[in-house]
Amino acid sequence: MTITAKTTPSKARQIASISAILLLTGTTLSACSRTSEAQAAVQEAQRSFNDVAAGDPTASEQIAEQTYKETEQLVAEHAGSDDGFAEAAAVSLSLAKLGQASLASSEASKIETQALLKARVIRGMINQWLTADAIAQAASLFDATDELNEINNLIALRQADVKQYKQQRKEVEVRITTLESQIADLQTKAAAERNESGALELQMPRVSATKAAQIVQRVREHTLKADNYELEAIRIEGVVGQLKPGAKEIGLNVDKATSQIELLQNALVELEQRKQSSKADQTQSTNDAAQALANLKAAVDDYANFRDTQVQQANDQAIALNKSAIAALRDANKAVKQVATLTKASAQQSLAETYARQAIGHAEAQLLYQSLIEANIPGDWATPEQKTRAQQLQARQDANDAYINAAASLRRAGTQGEAREKIEATAKRLEALAGLQPEPEYNPDQDNMDSEMDMNNMDHSDMDMDMDMDMDSPTQDDG
Repeated sequence: MTITAKTTPSKARQIASISAILLLTGTTLSACSRTSEAQAAVQEAQRSFNDVAAGDPTASEQIAEQTYKETEQLVAEHAGSDDGFAEAAAVSLSLAKLGQASLASSEASKIETQALLKARVIRGMINQWLTADAIAQAASLFDATDELNEINNLIALRQADVKQYKQQRKEVEVRITTLESQIADLQTKAAAERNESGALELQMPRVSATKAAQIVQRVREHTLKADNYELEAIRIEGVVGQLKPGAKEIGLNVDKATSQIELLQNALVELEQRKQSSKADQTQSTNDAAQALANLKAAVDDYANFRDTQVQQANDQAIALNKSAIAALRDANKAVKQVATLTKASAQQSLAETYARQAIGHAEAQLLYQSLIEANIPGDWATPEQKTRAQQLQARQDANDAYINAAASLRRAGTQGEAREKIEATAKRLEALAGLQPEPEYNPDQDNMDSEMDMNNMDHSDMDMDMDMDMDSPTQDDG
């Protein structure tokens, strides 16, 4: 199991591929439905999931979305409360919705990024207004000594900022280069393990069954190593992906600071000229400040409208699709219960990540309004500041609840052995993301003993009822 900072189309492909394999395997072992149409629909869904998972990662997202929608329509009529392929159809329906949710979450992330860029532009406009307003006030005095000193100090600060930003950019670029080198090394190691695994597989037809079994174990070991190398490379790629926008932003900060220095230096010239034409300069600077304020307020209005419409709609769609994926699994609680539970955990984690990203967006908006207040920009900024603060807290709470639900679903999967230990570790990490304190050390042996005692005290009808109640729990299904 993996925990990611955001949902991407590639993650949707991974979920579709892994869950489809688990789904069909579990169905083959436990299905008792004789509905051939449901079976055909599930198998066609598997082929669709495999097509998306094995597709070109640069392929059109519209094609992937269309595939998920077609798959949803294919299996929706077969998803029911019966055992076997009817339940497998319910899981396929959930996976199709989860794939759509992943694409919607990716789109919401892009729109959140646009909002973030708008906010940063507004921050620059605040600085411009502060500069223009300072010049307007300075122009009201014939003796501009204090104003000249203030501007010189601002120039010194901006020059110090330029120096600091350049150093920060250099450090980030060095780190990116180092991480990219690590990625290349991990990919090389993964390729070597894949080659070794392939070479061993070629030996299997020419050896005895006993030897072949030994080779299978070795192939598995090399494959697991390759997977681990690739997963680590993907993790580092995510870090690099987060660093690159930061390096670009630092470069923009250098340009902004340099531009501000030029403006301030021009202001020095203007103040000198005001000694000869104070009244004319005062009128001009006042008009400039008014125009800067008008532009700033227009930009803030555009930003607020963008968040209330496009950002909110994109997040609402991603959240609704994730919840639909969770709800679809209510009809899969017997024959494929384990697969359904793991799929539910994936959907709940995806829901949590969507809420978490939404909380970050609200936090960014709250900080922007706080900046407007601190800069004494005319206008009522306290109301939207309080609103976005409340939205941030609510989204963070929703994310925490979804993380906790995902952890609970993982623990209900009923896995054993090493897989159970890994799932428990993942559940604890999810709970850590929700802000919970680490739980006491997990003891699978004690849990197995408890389970055996419970099993001895219930008949088959009790077991079916227990599974039904687990899958229909409102707390978990609501994410």
